[in-house]
Amino acid sequence: MKQSKYNFFYELDNGQFLIYNALKNGLAVVDKEMVNKIKSVNSETDVNNLFGRELLDDLQKGGFIIDDDFDEYGLLKIRRHMQQYFSQTLAFTIAPTINCNLACKYCFENPDKAIMDESVEDAIIKFAEGEIKAGKKAISVTWYGGEPLLCMKVIERLSGKFIKLCKENNVLYNASVITNGTLYKKDVAEKLKELQVQHVQITLDGHKEMHDNRRPYRGVKKSSFEVIIKNLEDTVGILPVALRINVDRENAERVVEFVKELRSNDWFDDKFIKPYFGYVRKYTSSCRCHEDECLLPGEFWQRSFELQQFLVKEGMTEPEYPNISSGCGATSIHSYVVGPKGELYKCWNHVGEKEQIVGYIDKPIELNSLYVKYLNESFEQDEECKECKYLPICMGGCVDVLIKTKNGEMAYKDCTKWKEYLAKQLKFYYQYRLNKQNQVSCTV
Repeated sequence: MKQSKYNFFYELDNGQFLIYNALKNGLAVVDKEMVNKIKSVNSETDVNNLFGRELLDDLQKGGFIIDDDFDEYGLLKIRRHMQQYFSQTLAFTIAPTINCNLACKYCFENPDKAIMDESVEDAIIKFAEGEIKAGKKAISVTWYGGEPLLCMKVIERLSGKFIKLCKENNVLYNASVITNGTLYKKDVAEKLKELQVQHVQITLDGHKEMHDNRRPYRGVKKSSFEVIIKNLEDTVGILPVALRINVDRENAERVVEFVKELRSNDWFDDKFIKPYFGYVRKYTSSCRCHEDECLLPGEFWQRSFELQQFLVKEGMTEPEYPNISSGCGATSIHSYVVGPKGELYKCWNHVGEKEQIVGYIDKPIELNSLYVKYLNESFEQDEECKECKYLPICMGGCVDVLIKTKNGEMAYKDCTKWKEYLAKQLKFYYQYRLNKQNQVSCTV
C-alpha cells in the first residue's frame, strides 16, 4: 500500500495534526506518531501490523492510505468525464436580453436591446423535450443577462412552459435569477416565487458612494444603491438572496465593514440574505476595468476568509468545508448558455460575443471547432494542474480563464481558493466543531 498523493498535514497548537485528503475529502485529528506512520507507508510496509485492521479501514475510507496500484489521477479523469457526459440534469443559463439599465465599470458585456421572442422560447422548449426523451431527469435554469428582469414577460412565459413540460414528464425543475436588484420589487419577487424560482443573486458593491460610482444607472442620474436597498427591505423573506459584493482594490479595505453595517439594519434577515464576495477580473475586452485594479488571488481570498470569520462569529453560517469538485459547466454537453436570439455559448462570459457562438438552439448541435475546444480543455491539458495536490477540489477551475491564460489574454489561471488558505480554513473548521461539541457537552 502507499499514502495518497493528495494528503495534507497541518500541525495544531496543541501538537496534534489535522490530516486531510483532497481526493476523498477525509479529515482526521492524529498525533505526530501517526503522521510519521502514514508518511512511512510504502509497498514493503506491513500495514496491518503498523495500524491494526480497524484503524487501517478508517484510513482507507478517508483516502489517506491506498492500494499500490490505485490510480488517483485516473479517478479524477473519470470524475471529469462523468460530469461532462453522464449528467441527468439539463442546465440552461438563459439571457432573455443582454440589455441593462446599469453601466457597471467592470461589466464584460456589450449591451444590446434585442429581446428573446416566442419563437426562440418555443425552440428552447423543443430542445428540452428532446433531452427529456433522451433521459434527462431534471432541468435547471439560471435567468441571466444583461438584466433579465427587464424581460419579465419572457421569464413568465418560458417559466410556465418549463413547469408544464416538467410536470407532464415527471421531471424535476429548479430556477434562479441573477439580477442587479434595481427591478426586484415586491410584486416581482412574489411572481418569481410563483414561477418556482428558488433564490436570487443581487449585487451591492459597498457603501452608497462607492456602489454608485461602480454601478451607476445608464444615462440616468439616480442612486442605484438606494433603489436596491429599498427593494431588499421590501422583499426580505420572499426568496433567499445571495448578496454579491464585487471586490477589487478600490473597495477591498471596506467591504467587511460594509457587511457589518448593512447587517445592523432592522430589516436585514440572516436567514434570507447571505453576503459573499465576487472576484473582479477583466474577462473580456469589453470590461472597462484594468488588470492592475484587480486583486491578486491570494489578496481576494484573504478578504473572503475575513468575511467568513465574521459571518460564523455572528451565527449567520458555519465554516465552509472543501467540496470535491466536478469541473466547469462550460465543458459539459448537458450545459448551455442561450442568448436572446437563440445563440448558444459554452460560457456565460461569452454572451453577446459573436465569435464565441457555438450554435443555435433551433438547429442540431454540431461539434464545431470552438465547441470541441471547450469540451477538451481541462486539467488534463495542463502539466501544472496534473501535478497539483489541490486538483481534486479544483479540477482546473474556470476553463474560459484557463484558455485565455494560455493565449496570453489573462495573467493567471483560476486556481482554487483552497490553494490560498486550506490550512487556515481546516483549522477554523476544526475549532468551530470542537467548540460546538463542547457546548453540547456542557448542556447535557
